[in-house]
Amino acid sequence: MSGPGPFAERLRRLREAAALTQEELADRAGLTAKAIGALERGERRRPYPHTVRALADALALDEAARAALSGAVRPVEDAPAAPLPRPPVALVGRETERAEVVDLLRDGGTRLLTLTGPGGVGKTSLALDVAHTLAPDLPDGVVLVELAPVREAGLVLPTIARAVGGQQPTGPALDALATVLGGRRLLLVLDNLEHVLAAAADVAELLARCPGLVVLATSRAALRVRAEVERPLEPLPLPTGPAVAAVAASPAARVFLDRAQAAGRPVPLTERTAADVAAICRRLDGLPLALELAAAHARFLPPDALLARLDTALGTPGSRDLPERQRTVRATLDWSHDLLTDAEQRLLRRLSVFAGSFSLDAAQEVAGDGDVLPVLSALVEQSLVVPVPDAGARYRLLEPVRQYAAARLSAAGEDDEVADRAADLCLRLGERVRTALLGADQAEWLDVLEREHGNLAGAFARLIATGRLAAAAELGADTWLYWALRGNAVEGLGWLERVAAAGGDRLDDRARSALHLALAGLRYATGDVLGTARDAEVAAEAGRAAGCDDRRVQALLLAPMAEVFVGDLDRAAARLDESEALAAAIGHEWARAHSGIARAQLLFRAGDLAASGAVLDAAERDARSLGAPFTLAVVLNMQASLALAAGDPAGALDPLAEAADLAAAVETTWTLAYTLPSLAVCAAQGGRHELAAELFAAGSATAEAASVAVSFPPDLEAARGWLPVVREALGEEAFDAAWRRGRTLRPADVPALAARIDRPAQPRTRRT
Repeated sequence: MSGPGPFAERLRRLREAAALTQEELADRAGLTAKAIGALERGERRRPYPHTVRALADALALDEAARAALSGAVRPVEDAPAAPLPRPPVALVGRETERAEVVDLLRDGGTRLLTLTGPGGVGKTSLALDVAHTLAPDLPDGVVLVELAPVREAGLVLPTIARAVGGQQPTGPALDALATVLGGRRLLLVLDNLEHVLAAAADVAELLARCPGLVVLATSRAALRVRAEVERPLEPLPLPTGPAVAAVAASPAARVFLDRAQAAGRPVPLTERTAADVAAICRRLDGLPLALELAAAHARFLPPDALLARLDTALGTPGSRDLPERQRTVRATLDWSHDLLTDAEQRLLRRLSVFAGSFSLDAAQEVAGDGDVLPVLSALVEQSLVVPVPDAGARYRLLEPVRQYAAARLSAAGEDDEVADRAADLCLRLGERVRTALLGADQAEWLDVLEREHGNLAGAFARLIATGRLAAAAELGADTWLYWALRGNAVEGLGWLERVAAAGGDRLDDRARSALHLALAGLRYATGDVLGTARDAEVAAEAGRAAGCDDRRVQALLLAPMAEVFVGDLDRAAARLDESEALAAAIGHEWARAHSGIARAQLLFRAGDLAASGAVLDAAERDARSLGAPFTLAVVLNMQASLALAAGDPAGALDPLAEAADLAAAVETTWTLAYTLPSLAVCAAQGGRHELAAELFAAGSATAEAASVAVSFPPDLEAARGWLPVVREALGEEAFDAAWRRGRTLRPADVPALAARIDRPAQPRTRRT
């Protein structure tokens, strides 16, 4: 893109219309003249949302001018290539539907549109195409939420929360997610809703609470809520006859011919082939998925031979209680399956065990025999397995194909065996991350587990269903830090509580230690301090009996942390002595660093700030040596809390800024929930009350959306003490406005906000 760009030009025109110099605008907006110059020269084309708001305030813009300035940040010609995937093949024959859906969503009158139709009709492809068309109109972009792996309607809102910002709401889930979304102008694409239609009321209520939200859903059935506009998607129009011109004009035939050409064997339209192509399209009812699967085989079967084979498959339909079009898709998939080699058939049905995507290594594991790569490549070539863009060697099955393959797996009597292999795969992954999650590669392994989230959930379900409770407990202990750090603590806690309910009291000491360690860690993250102490006590004693020192040392840490929080300092001190000795004996660096943090918290609570600071300095050295971002962020937050207690807000800023940077880089919200209120206290003590209100609000929203809680009493007391001061200084109207802005802040915004705290507050006129 040439020139300074639309935002730069609009900003310059607005400034000149207001008769302001760059220096005067900078002074009003709380920015530097250098920053204003960079924005007007187009050197910064993506200013932070809070920067745009500050400029709009300084220019006294009305709502329309504010919207225009915000919209100029993301012009059509400069729209970012968001992670939103594009349809796997060009959209053919959907021009009318696409234009209609775009117009409905663009005019503002329709905020929930559901594309309905049979499986394989192309609902997802049309939704993705529409989303890319609308993306430049939406300041906060488009988010795709894939719901096919979701097993229960109650998990729809947490899945949306993760997709929106790597976070998960805690109860009440609807309130928390609505608060996070706030007034953001965002399009949610909810793909494959038909099996979780009980969540329809939640979706409708979310729309009612979030005025800038628009939802484009795909489902085999309508949601049947009042806000919904249903757009049924019919199969592609068929050829009106066997003539070449009629076939060439048919969207269904164009899809077949386009995909046949992509398969490497174009089909020339002659009087003879046109009739065969027309017959194929009719037999497949114009369903895009069926046409694509058929065309994948055109490279070795001419149309007449293809039609003959297709007739055989379609003559033996599946269940007759299914809709006709589903029977047709099933028949097409039966035919496509019959053309596969034995090895390809076997791998396809076994891959259906994955909920979501899978790696090449995982495919090899569930295959059970032979080299999987050539067979997997053949399935990819035939459009039965789809590579996941920008994810390395990862793949997925289209959901209709996965369901079909799962039925084949059951019919072959292999479903139990393959499900166990998939669960074992997750157990081995848990063993790999057991120590890796505690070290310098923490961020990388958190990303790995995030990609395997659906498969981890599937493993827990399988292990519980088959009574392998000890294995489920071990998986929980290995991965509890992932569930806590990536905003999934409530979901992880749910799985572990199901393990306990299914027979946790019958586990041996080793498994009991693992189960209660995981429960303690996740209760600690969610703010259940008493529950943390209770489960940590059980984990420590069971670990002692079983000789599991790695589990025991973590439990011995969680117990005194909880006891410090409730004020039982003597008991906490005894536990810490034991944990420190054990950490030193087994060389557990993570436990050593966190023992230092817990000791500093204890001394802080006892009133010995000097001793607490000295212990924290040693813990910081240990944390930096360990290299685990979470551990270091906890130390930094604690140092800031100590500085604030000592009356040194300036001394708290550097550790808080670094903690915020770590949270943004590693995408962990647990520590950020502590960082934000402390930053707000710093801002309040410096007289920056509006900024303090935004930071307090961001901290509240982060804690709620990530299902974590701030539980350290000194931090709670500081926030509770300064929040009323901020409210009083601003007045209710200004406070409420700042609070609403803060609730929509993202983790990536926080480092820039932290950098603003030590600047003098600009004079403001108090509104009445």
